[in-house]
Amino acid sequence: MRVLVVGASGAIGTRLVPQLRRCGHEVIGSCHSPGKAGQVRALGAEPITLDALDATAVREAVAAARPDAIIYQATALADAGFSRNLDRSFAQTNRLRTEGTDILLAAAREEGVRRFVAQSFASYRYAREGGWVKTEDDPLDPPPARVGARD
Repeated sequence: MRVLVVGASGAIGTRLVPQLRRCGHEVIGSCHSPGKAGQVRALGAEPITLDALDATAVREAVAAARPDAIIYQATALADAGFSRNLDRSFAQTNRLRTEGTDILLAAAREEGVRRFVAQSFASYRYAREGGWVKTEDDPLDPPPARVGARD
């Protein structure tokens, strides 16, 4: 299967690409910076440089890659400082996860790509029960007791 991994040079992409290759998949891996193309190639993917928020570039990349599946792992967290203002720290990543996902889904639809997986994040922890894979139907951890709360 031809798999396009958008965000192949990131924390998850660098682990995902070799696993896909070991399973026999042909991988096209995107990176935002041209300087990371060598890293993506070393992982076993054909590198492409891509701005995931550039709709024209994304359409062209998906058309050229002709993937059977797209895995979207793009974030902007590599140099993010995690301060008290998480909204600021996650602003670009949130754009990638909303606008970028919409752009990539539209390109996938145009090219007839039938498999699409996108990275997500939830700041809530699931209850420590059942298996490791959770769905929206699984219960969340109960809220912690307030400090100084009295019965």
